[in-house]
Amino acid sequence: MSDAQDSAEPLQMLPPGMPRRYAEYRPVDRHQSSPPPTNVGGYDELIAHFTSNGMQLPRSVDGLAAIDDLIDSTNHKATLSAFVRPIGMFYGDVLTHTVPGAHWEVIQEDYPLVRVTSKTAVDVVRVAIRRLEAPDPTLVQNYSHVMERVRHEP
Repeated sequence: MSDAQDSAEPLQMLPPGMPRRYAEYRPVDRHQSSPPPTNVGGYDELIAHFTSNGMQLPRSVDGLAAIDDLIDSTNHKATLSAFVRPIGMFYGDVLTHTVPGAHWEVIQEDYPLVRVTSKTAVDVVRVAIRRLEAPDPTLVQNYSHVMERVRHEP
């Protein structure tokens, strides 16, 4: 993370998802006392890239704008392919830190989503893949769309 407040927050583990080849049925633990994860990391190499270029990557819409600038300034998007998952994980942590009640969830094993409302989850890695393939929507535009959905959904 790039500021002192970020570094004080401990990283959490993503919840387990359903294994890909079989389903396991077990009762839901209604007495689970731990809150859902909001800070899972997974983007250290992205932060290192920005730091090595003398730039900050705040976990906010400004950080998303910095990533959009990086993507737009790179002629060969294939060079950024190693950053696809880290970009998605960073975007997810921005959502969990700026949308009240947003949290990470995993439905399918190793495939994280961010639940922003009871009806809406954001497939953050797929958003990152699409952003590297097309100029629109940018991460900032996607974030604005999510915020609009959050405002309109009860």
